[in-house]
This record gives sequence, C-alpha cells and structure tokens, in this order.
Amino acid sequence: MYICNVKRSVIYFLLCVYLFSFTEVKELLKLPNLVEHYISHTITNKNTTFFSFVNLHYLKKQTKDADYKQDMKLPFKTHEANCFSITHLTLPEHIGFTLEIPEIFIEKTSIFSYSPNYASNPLASIFRPPILA
Repeated sequence: MYICNVKRSVIYFLLCVYLFSFTEVKELLKLPNLVEHYISHTITNKNTTFFSFVNLHYLKKQTKDADYKQDMKLPFKTHEANCFSITHLTLPEHIGFTLEIPEIFIEKTSIFSYSPNYASNPLASIFRPPILA
C-alpha cells in the first residue's frame, strides 16, 4: 500500500512539472492578479460587474491606458515567445529503478520448422491452385 501511494505521488509530481512547464496551465497562477485587478476596478467604479470587467479586458481591443501594465499581468493576456521551456529534474542518487521485462517480451526459440513438402492434411491435395495444361 505504501508503494502504491509513492507511485501515485510521483505521478502527480511529474504531471504537475509537465503541465506547469510545457502548457499554459501556469497562467492559472496569475488568478490572484485577476481578483486584485477586478477589486481595484470595483473600487473606482461601483457599477463594474465581472462580465463588464471581462469584456473590457479580454473581448475589446486593448488600449494603452493608465493601468496597462496591470492589464498585461492578467491571466491569458500574453504568452511566452518561446513555446518550449527546459525544465531540469534532478533525482537523488540513492533512488534506483529496476526494469523487469515480462516473459511475453523475451524471445523464445522455436522448436518447429517449416517444410514445404509436408502436408498436414490428406485433403490438402484437393485444395490447390488450378494447373494449366
């Protein structure tokens, strides 16, 4: 049971490393910026709803206004120019992995051989291609 939990935690860790390194999931880490920016808009204008906020920042054409720098810190506003990032993962030296190959992948020697003159069925001579005379 302990090994199963360790495997599950390693799988979750590697999945998180992949998602936050090679996809846009890391944009979700900017959600606090979205909440903070929305609150600042509601303080300046009491009639601001969340839908009007989304419409202003995501659906309309972006204009350079006083809070343009804060607008660019919102999630999914910008993306990185390089779509590939390099992540270094270092494992401690004392962790060892053993590879066990299942028996179905081990090559076995054949004890049968093929002979073209061997007829396994006495009716095999009936079922043959036509002979041109």
